[in-house]
Amino acid sequence: MPLLVTSASGASGNGFGALLAFELDGRFRGTFIEDDRITDPRGLAIDPNENLLFLNSGADRVLAISSLGRIVRDTGRIEGLNPGGGNFGPDGRYFVGSRSERTIIALSTSLDRGVEYVLPPRVIPFPRGFAFGHDGRLFLASGIGPNGQGDNAVLAFSQGTPTQPSRLVADPELEHFHK
Repeated sequence: MPLLVTSASGASGNGFGALLAFELDGRFRGTFIEDDRITDPRGLAIDPNENLLFLNSGADRVLAISSLGRIVRDTGRIEGLNPGGGNFGPDGRYFVGSRSERTIIALSTSLDRGVEYVLPPRVIPFPRGFAFGHDGRLFLASGIGPNGQGDNAVLAFSQGTPTQPSRLVADPELEHFHK
C-alpha cells in the first residue's frame, strides 16, 4: 500500500479534501480513491486484523477502505459527528473524536452498530487528539477552538472512572504549537 495522507479542505486546512497517495520515496501518485463520501478527510488508521483503512470523513461518516481503494463499509451519515482523528483501542473497536459533541465515541469495526460515547459529551472544550496507553488509559488533548475557548491541556481517563480525568498537562504556551 502506498503512503496515504489526509488533506483537509475548507477552514480546516485549505487542502485538497481528499485521501492522497504517495510513493515511499515521496513522489505524489494522486488521489487514492475518488468517492463523494470522502470530503474533508480528517483521520485514518489501519485495522491490523482485517487490513482495512478506516477514514473519518467530514461528511459525518466513517468509512472502511480496502487496500485496492474500494469502500467496503460505511456508517452512513452520523448527524453532528464532525469527526476528528481516529485510533483503534485496546478492545479492538475504532474510536473517533467527535468535535461537535466534544468527546470520543466508539464504533464496532463492522460499522453497522450505533455510536457509543466513551466519555460524556462536552467533556472538554476542544478535542485535538487522543491515544491509548498500554494500560488502557485514554489520553485526550484539548486545544483552543475557533471560538477562542479551550484549555491547552492533556487529560487522562481511566477505564473505571471516565468522568474523573487527571490533568497531566496544562500549559498556555502550548497554543504557540498550533499556529
